[in-house]
Amino acid sequence: MRRWKVDRKAKGEKMPLCILVSVLVVLLGCPFFSPGSAEAQVSGKEILIGGPFGMTGIWRDWTLKNMIAVQIATEEINAAGGIMGLPVRMITYDTASKPPEAARVMRKLAEDDKVLAMIGPWSSGEAEVAFPVINKIGVVSISQASSKPGLAKNHRPYAYRNTVDEIKMARVAIKTFMEKNKVKKVVVVHDIKEAVALDLGTKVLPAVFKSLGATIVNEGAYITYTTSDFDVRPQVTKLKGMDFDGIAFGGLYFDAVTFLKEMRRQGLKQNLVGGSPLINEYLPKKGGEDTEGTFAPCTFHYSIAPQKFVDEFIKRAKAKNFDPPEPIMYDANVYDSIYFFKYVVETMGVTNKPEDLAKDREKIMKGFATLKDFKGIVGPTSFNEEGDADKPIFAAEIKGGKWFLNR
Repeated sequence: MRRWKVDRKAKGEKMPLCILVSVLVVLLGCPFFSPGSAEAQVSGKEILIGGPFGMTGIWRDWTLKNMIAVQIATEEINAAGGIMGLPVRMITYDTASKPPEAARVMRKLAEDDKVLAMIGPWSSGEAEVAFPVINKIGVVSISQASSKPGLAKNHRPYAYRNTVDEIKMARVAIKTFMEKNKVKKVVVVHDIKEAVALDLGTKVLPAVFKSLGATIVNEGAYITYTTSDFDVRPQVTKLKGMDFDGIAFGGLYFDAVTFLKEMRRQGLKQNLVGGSPLINEYLPKKGGEDTEGTFAPCTFHYSIAPQKFVDEFIKRAKAKNFDPPEPIMYDANVYDSIYFFKYVVETMGVTNKPEDLAKDREKIMKGFATLKDFKGIVGPTSFNEEGDADKPIFAAEIKGGKWFLNR
């Protein structure tokens, strides 16, 4: 469905029946043309994918909507005949957004449920603990969100991420943020607990700002907080004595809401830029006017996605009382990953036989390594040698209570 289509309509005069039969006889006898051979090799009643999603805990605001993307993709595939004639099913377990639980769940999916591959885990913290486990077992895991630099690279060859690492994404967002806000001096604020937030605040954001010519006002004395801190008045008060044009924020969306609201209460008007963990429609929804002008990088926006997908996603999200109901980049990452999996299984000679499980998993791993320019839901996607996705990157800005691509 997601590949470019070939026009199969006959053109010109009709081929005589006798010639047509002769051609088919030759082709069917040729080892390079064997229609139905893939279906003849596959076995079993269904094809299984694992879904280690943090459906409770701090990642639930993202992963619960991810499940809508899972449903849409699997239903589309199964309605069109499944994967090599077999229905695909995702077995999902809750990691509770906890790294040790993610490792346990993924071991269970691999060893007890015998899944061919997994989509997840969601976060960098979970991936840091779980990727070594799946790499040792030898089963592909493709995370939809864990963007801390180097995570997949450090756990080759079975760890993949259908996302771009934060350094590459930050360059796009920060450059646009600096140009639009005429930023020359920034302060750094970051979470000291969550893995990707800590990496963003201590490494990624400061390095990118400096490479673009900005001055870090509080170099060596970054302002810190802990995930889900309710009272950030002391941190914001420190900002009032500093001369700066913008804020480099290493944190998650709900912490950005808390921080921006306190900034506005104390009279600070500077805007904020962060990493991809800010991409959630709940940020402008819950933060209101206080979040206007916030920037972050993304690889998807529903305004440039196929309308059929967007409409179906919104319909299902509204039925489940999600508000806002629009899909975000992580939903698109999950949707595309299921189609990547389908394509790899169909093209790598996977048998789905219990006795071939290890071989099938190895074939899937090699298939992902060679996937190039697959037409995803927004643009072409490839996987580089580090196991990360190469795909279009956009700068997003909150305007009028929603995230929009800044163009």
